[in-house]
Amino acid sequence: MTRKLCVAAGCDDLALPGGSRCAYHEERHIARQRERRAKAQTSEAALVGRALYADQNWIRASKAFLRRNPLCHDCAELGAVEPATEVDHIQPHRGDVRLFWDRSNWQSLCKPCHSRKTAREVLHTKGG
Repeated sequence: MTRKLCVAAGCDDLALPGGSRCAYHEERHIARQRERRAKAQTSEAALVGRALYADQNWIRASKAFLRRNPLCHDCAELGAVEPATEVDHIQPHRGDVRLFWDRSNWQSLCKPCHSRKTAREVLHTKGG
């Protein structure tokens, strides 16, 4: 296997096998990711979001929505029939209570589709 130089600006060390950074820069990268995740988990929007999802009214409303919309919206667009297991907010509410409860902003998704959509949203959000 051919090794490459670390992608960190000004670094002359070799990247770890199969990676793009040397051990030092990979460790720093992982530490920064952990720090960003921890900050995101304690943000005001995250705390409000957790409270909203724990609310018994949400639990009842989301279950009722899934009964009325039992198939995954994304899978259906691809011609697949997959049971939905989660209610997704089409536009992320980021703690906005009005947007959270706006039923026109809800869609039924299966777990893999919901996880994929959420990961895309998190990765493309600036400022964590």
